Amino acid sequence: MRMERFAIGIMGNVSKPTLREVLPWVVTGLGKRRARFVMEQSLAEGLGLAPDQIAAAERIPEIATVILSFGGDGTLLRTARIIGERRVPIMGVNLGPGLGYLTDVGVDDLPRVLDRLLAGRFVIEERMRLTASVDLENDETCCALNDIIVGHSATFRTLPIDVMIDGKAVTTYRCDGLIVATPTGSTAYTLSAGGPIVEPTLQVMLVTPICPHTLTMRPVVISAHRTVEFRSHEPAMLSADGDIVRSLDGGEVIRVSRAATSTLMAIATDRDFYHVLRAKLQWGAANTEPFTGA
Repeated sequence: MRMERFAIGIMGNVSKPTLREVLPWVVTGLGKRRARFVMEQSLAEGLGLAPDQIAAAERIPEIATVILSFGGDGTLLRTARIIGERRVPIMGVNLGPGLGYLTDVGVDDLPRVLDRLLAGRFVIEERMRLTASVDLENDETCCALNDIIVGHSATFRTLPIDVMIDGKAVTTYRCDGLIVATPTGSTAYTLSAGGPIVEPTLQVMLVTPICPHTLTMRPVVISAHRTVEFRSHEPAMLSADGDIVRSLDGGEVIRVSRAATSTLMAIATDRDFYHVLRAKLQWGAANTEPFTGA
């Protein structure tokens, strides 16, 4: 990486009140460090930036070496969608009181994190994504970093959903919906639905029914090399990372598999995945010292 051409992209959720308080400090800090940066146009109002320091969100991945995403996990997912297949790493900065599994950098961490970024002292994690397509002619493929979900349209009864893996029948769930998640998404909706927590760099997919009618219908973890096919027998909605993709009339086959490209996450803190879990889930909150082994 040629550090003389290093540029930080700044994207964020303009609806977060804290963002307006943080951005002037970030601009000042980057100026003192003589760092190149480009900010999303919707965030730049009133900051006195030069024209070459402002760009539309869609252009920032073409300019930036690494992108700081200010907000919460939803903001980071939006940033990932805008980046798409481009190999630009994201670092999430958590501005809210929520859990923020993807945005583990706090505002107080920023001075040290900026120094590490500009010195090139950070690592990049590859996070697998999913692609999904509906078995219809000319239907577009959608991508997700967290999950692909089929769920209720306008009814309040369980859906019968057939599931196949690599063309082989698995089961028919009667449930409120079905989640196919990445390891990164294991701490999102699928966690609320009773799915397992999975290390985010593993290459697996999680198939989790939402409120299954039968208790024997359990989540399944499968290899990322496989293809999951599922079909709702009734009208439903298909979503990717929480955004509605399309409505389903019932009977369409949705195919989900690992995407050809990954989302890159920049890590510049000493906190590992399990540190984040302990902090977010308050595991061992009553203990004064975590167990460190013999």
